[in-house]
Amino acid sequence: MRPTENGQLFLSRVSELLLSFPFDLKILQEVITNDELPRNLREQAAGVLIQAFLHQEGSGPERFLDDVLLLRITLGQIAAVDTDEAKRFCDRFDDVFGPLKGDLPILANSLGPELWKSLTARVISLGKIVHKGKRAAQYVSDEHSWDQLYDDGLDFQTAYNVTEEQVRNRLRKPETIIDALHKRGSRPKSL
Repeated sequence: MRPTENGQLFLSRVSELLLSFPFDLKILQEVITNDELPRNLREQAAGVLIQAFLHQEGSGPERFLDDVLLLRITLGQIAAVDTDEAKRFCDRFDDVFGPLKGDLPILANSLGPELWKSLTARVISLGKIVHKGKRAAQYVSDEHSWDQLYDDGLDFQTAYNVTEEQVRNRLRKPETIIDALHKRGSRPKSL
């Protein structure tokens, strides 16, 4: 594939992921409640979910770019778990996990090794973020808090105001995505 084709594929895929983001986040709620998945990945999923629920600075779809990528990185790590339980879980959501094998290399190659490594490392640190007085590990441990995360997810989905037209108008070149990620610093919001 030529570089321009790769760039357009990257742009197209990120645009699609921005539009499906609030629905894809629901998978993380399922991860958190699935005690057959490794505890560290359940906590990581809670961290990404909490990160997404926090106030996003800025306007337009760019404010969610890092969260969309953190979600994909986490889903990729879940898909890499070599257990029957993890495979069954991924099979339940094949429409999301199926494309990951092709998506992750496109995302990593398009963002470059430095930015991809920064995002991948950042996923691990999200467990320190506090949401409504609890950290990720506390949400995983406390079954009663799962309903709160579900309700927060519904609120997020309702308030998520990214439209196809906004994405098309704001993200016209792959460089726009990379520049936006660099501007945001690809670092966690206040801990």
